[in-house]
Amino acid sequence: MKIRKILSIALAGIVMLSTLALGSCGEEKDYPVTVGKIKIEQEPKNIVILNKNLADIITAIGYDGKTVGRSDEVNQKSFKVVPSVGSAQDPSVDKIKKAKAEIVFADKTLCQSALDKLKESSIPVFQPEDAHTLKQLKVLYKQIGSILGGNVVGNEKAMKSYSEIKNTLKTVRTAAKRDKTVSTLAYLYIDDGAIKTVTGSTWRSSMLSFTGSMNVFEKAESDVVDPAKLVLANPDCIFVADESVKEHLNLSDTLKKLRALDGNTFVISYDDLGMQGYTSLDVIQEMIGDITDADIEETSEAAAE
Repeated sequence: MKIRKILSIALAGIVMLSTLALGSCGEEKDYPVTVGKIKIEQEPKNIVILNKNLADIITAIGYDGKTVGRSDEVNQKSFKVVPSVGSAQDPSVDKIKKAKAEIVFADKTLCQSALDKLKESSIPVFQPEDAHTLKQLKVLYKQIGSILGGNVVGNEKAMKSYSEIKNTLKTVRTAAKRDKTVSTLAYLYIDDGAIKTVTGSTWRSSMLSFTGSMNVFEKAESDVVDPAKLVLANPDCIFVADESVKEHLNLSDTLKKLRALDGNTFVISYDDLGMQGYTSLDVIQEMIGDITDADIEETSEAAAE
């Protein structure tokens, strides 16, 4: 059975498989909710989202309708109608206040001056740690769901969405490993003029593993690619962040000999590869389609260490 057909079956049936018996616990109430140093007394009605991935997760849980402001970086189509409050690093606190935001979802790049101003305005800011594993992602879903919907209702919604994503990714990986056309791959992007990759300690590398293929740089100690090791590994498929990476490879006398450049190099944006909501399932579907359509003559045996 083709992997894409298995993926379709998994996506269609995973909701039924992942339904959890999440009964409320005795006298537990939805609010107040405490997550780290943040205490929420009642359900937030208006939220501002400054991080694209957090927006993806909030959408998956079903609380995106609360959004009254977003950063320029939150550019998913479903958020286009939401007013921008500026950049993720230095947003307009005045616009956030004008939107009557009750909580802001941000990453660690938010500047200290904006944090101080939001604190002065009594607007809490949730800045979670990045989730690199499914276990960490479960915690993140639980935190966001509880903040936006409460200890009982919000947590149940979050755990249902998380389980759908986790079970689908695991089902796809199991099926993909049975497909003999699946072999080795690498993901490449350019940062500060250097070719870089994703390693085994990141969520993006975990996403590569869900394809059932072996990331040739999974155990690499650095994310900076050694051209000699890339040539030695000579992966069957290469995913690149954009067309400029492919052009860079083709212009290199050393790297232009990589066999994947002959029709087996595919574009997956760096942002999309890092998404942890339902976008992750779209990305896996696209990658699986690219891999199973690839013209693979033989399996690579070498992997860059």
